[in-house]
Amino acid sequence: MPRPPSDAKIRIVHAALRLFATRGYYHTSIADILRESGCTRGTLYYYFSSKEELGYAVIDEELRLVVEQGAVSHLRGNEPFVDRLLRAFDDLPSTLKLESGHSVISGLVPRVAAVHEGFRQHLLAREQAIAEEFQEMVRTAIADGELAESVDPDELTHFTAIVTYGIQMARLLGQEQVMPEGAGRWLKEYLNSLRR
Repeated sequence: MPRPPSDAKIRIVHAALRLFATRGYYHTSIADILRESGCTRGTLYYYFSSKEELGYAVIDEELRLVVEQGAVSHLRGNEPFVDRLLRAFDDLPSTLKLESGHSVISGLVPRVAAVHEGFRQHLLAREQAIAEEFQEMVRTAIADGELAESVDPDELTHFTAIVTYGIQMARLLGQEQVMPEGAGRWLKEYLNSLRR
């Protein structure tokens, strides 16, 4: 069983997360992260060999927050699959504003991934793992008789990603209403039509 991260390591990652979100990756120095976290240089380098390695940890932490505490967490439950998916979509706009008000997936992670090829590849691999887990949930829902057999797990995963990215983009652009009422009603009708 892996050891839980130390308080200092968590403080460093969260400080980097806040600074990368407000200043950007390249405009944040190790000294800035040390000041923000209250940790020493030796402590930071004990956990992370470089700012780049810390960047990977920030991406992982952002995704962990979304999966464990955000909208994705609704998908892991005992309710019918469509009900869980609808609840996840309902909660998605608030998920994008976790921890001290900064934007999670809709802002920081794509910005960091856009300026660093290694971060982009890391994010793609993590998102692929989440997509595969979602596809397996869809397959299980079909096998359990919750979804119609005509539902294609790949297509539903792709559709869900497109809706999610659209909501994220609306939030990133500062739109107050990220899902117009008519679109939300249509989404619910469509997802309900997938039930068996």
